[in-house]
Amino acid sequence: MRSRRARSLALVVLAALGFATSSLGALTISSGGTAGFSVALNGTDQTATYTLPFTVDANGPGTNNGWNVSASATQFVNGTYTFPADAQSVVGVAAPTTCTGRGCAVPVPSGNVSYPVTLPNTGGSSIYSAASRSGLGTNTLTATVAVAAPANIYTGTYTSTVTLQVASGP
Repeated sequence: MRSRRARSLALVVLAALGFATSSLGALTISSGGTAGFSVALNGTDQTATYTLPFTVDANGPGTNNGWNVSASATQFVNGTYTFPADAQSVVGVAAPTTCTGRGCAVPVPSGNVSYPVTLPNTGGSSIYSAASRSGLGTNTLTATVAVAAPANIYTGTYTSTVTLQVASGP
């Protein structure tokens, strides 16, 4: 029987990075570590959110073709307890209003992504797409991720790894 004494649940998301490099220029992605959130267990399904900032560097010749970011996330795990495999979804990505670097241009969404985007366990789903001739230089974006926390989860700390990748083209 599940204990109701501990009424909160701590969740940790570890950001892993995937890199793609254009043969014509440098295109990389990075993220600053871990994100976390908690929910109070009350016997009902809940949705919690966390933010995941990431930086795309599109510097050098050939990087003006636009770019797209895809993400995947492993299932939340705490020992033998898990969340549903499709518990995480990106509900939006906030683009920056400023950028840095030579010839910088803030990214303009290409319109190829429709939110929410459920994060698969492998591969990746597109979460942001920058139009051609935008997103040049260094740009930091912030994804908002919703997590469906089912009513029947057990108390504890659960972890998941989010993998981000960037590729040339919108």
